[in-house]
Amino acid sequence: MWFLFIVGLLCGYFMIAWTPAVEPFVLVTFLTDMIFDPMKTFFALVSFFIGFISNAILIRAATWHTLQAWRKEPTNRKEQFLSYSVLLTFFILAMIDVKKTAIFFLFSFVYGMMSMSVYKERES
Repeated sequence: MWFLFIVGLLCGYFMIAWTPAVEPFVLVTFLTDMIFDPMKTFFALVSFFIGFISNAILIRAATWHTLQAWRKEPTNRKEQFLSYSVLLTFFILAMIDVKKTAIFFLFSFVYGMMSMSVYKERES
């Protein structure tokens, strides 16, 4: 779980750092910046993908542990605590860039909830 936390945090940071900052946001300028720096764009996309997958796993585990606690089932407290560390990831990233972090969180949350049924079946 610590590994997922560190990977999610680092990949989120790199995604924010390598994605062009366009203020005020103009789509043409944003796409032009991405096209004229393909290596940075590629690494930003790879970081986004790896980061949102690792954060989605933590969100899924946090949701699962919360449901277990709600039902008063026994849970692994260490794993439960580590899965809630995903909130710290998004808090730290939001201090850097709120908009990019919101998009990063949305993808992570949606994917984590979509894979919840698979995780539930595996745990049972």
